[in-house]
Amino acid sequence: MRSQIEAVQKNSALLIQNELDYLKNLTASMALTLSHAELQTDEDILQILEGYAETSNVVRALFVTFDGCTYTSYDGYQGQNEENTRLDGVLLSEIREPVFSQPFYTDELDEVIFGVVAPVTMGGIPGVLVSSYNIREFPSLLENSLLDGTAQIGIVSSAGKVVSGETSDQFGLDIFDALSDLTFEQSSAEAMRADFAEGKQGFSVYSAGDAVHYCTYGPIDANDWYVVVTITENSLRGKLVNLEQYGLWLTVELVVIMLGLLCAIVVGRLREQKRIQAILERAAQVDGLTGVYNRKAVEDAITQSISEAGENASATLLVIDLDDFKNINDEGGHLWGDAVLRECASRLQDAFGAAGIVGRIGGDEFVVYLPGDWDVDQVEEKTNALIRDFYVLTDAGERKKVSISVGMARASLGKNSFLSLYQLADAALYRAKQTGKSKLSD
Repeated sequence: MRSQIEAVQKNSALLIQNELDYLKNLTASMALTLSHAELQTDEDILQILEGYAETSNVVRALFVTFDGCTYTSYDGYQGQNEENTRLDGVLLSEIREPVFSQPFYTDELDEVIFGVVAPVTMGGIPGVLVSSYNIREFPSLLENSLLDGTAQIGIVSSAGKVVSGETSDQFGLDIFDALSDLTFEQSSAEAMRADFAEGKQGFSVYSAGDAVHYCTYGPIDANDWYVVVTITENSLRGKLVNLEQYGLWLTVELVVIMLGLLCAIVVGRLREQKRIQAILERAAQVDGLTGVYNRKAVEDAITQSISEAGENASATLLVIDLDDFKNINDEGGHLWGDAVLRECASRLQDAFGAAGIVGRIGGDEFVVYLPGDWDVDQVEEKTNALIRDFYVLTDAGERKKVSISVGMARASLGKNSFLSLYQLADAALYRAKQTGKSKLSD
């Protein structure tokens, strides 16, 4: 009988360990992706945290700098707090690889959660990425079909505190205190405490009321947790009789089912991780406010396009600037300014995005790269139409004219890099500004 209950415990521990390994690897890969993202503002950081939480099973996503500045996917920027510079007593700056935080109960969510913490650099600022997960998700991983759901399976810390039990009310209960008054036929509460402290597998038999209970426990290598399985002697004997009636073929079938379940979980997790990775890699390239390429991504995309083009190929680059953008923010507020930026990006994308590359390179400045031998008249027509008809709706529903200036450069790519092409277009933009604004210059 001991072998059957230990099989349930070991299989459950393996499933939980695989899940913890997956969460650790996911957070590490996300931290690596975000470290290469071009994030220029606090808003960029907050938007990418929100995207991460929405596309994965993360309850909360946080970025905490080494000096305690905290950004969250749920409440935005939280300011600086000296207490946030440590995780369970360890300085954030000393974390070199993904680690787990201790689980804790949050009144706001009425849930027990824990974090996976990985070093990250966001917007050039070093800190840690925290992916928070709900403990109640773990019991669904515990494989109890062999005993037809009659066993009680829980997760307990090495100190004997309940991490995940049948109800959230059990969180933090000390199992050794609960067992201290029971009569043991094999092992004891103190022997179990010693096994937990030393990371040992163990088995005990004790009486509670009129029932004899079998209890087996063992550590999970990926965290400071134990899986504990208990079942009454009568329940276990009844299930074993059923198993004996079906014979060896049923045992083999159950093993195959368990292996199939484990493989399905692993494959599903790998697919989910790749999907989330792809989403975040895309998010790391996108300007959080306008939805077009950010500065680094647009420079990389244009540089790659230039390198792939032949020496005789040509291209056109537009540099677009919103005239007197400071006045737009001062008069209408930053929300109005953001609306203008988003509308400008949308209009540029509609006009040139199908065949070109559109990006925001900072502040109120955008670029449009058009590879190939574009017709000058066509480019000028589209650009002048944008300049002439660029109106943005205010909160009151009023169509308000916004002035933009555009510089254009055309060149042979064999003789130009992105920087040289940009400098030509930027010089043309300067001429447009100097000669009255709200115009196209080449």
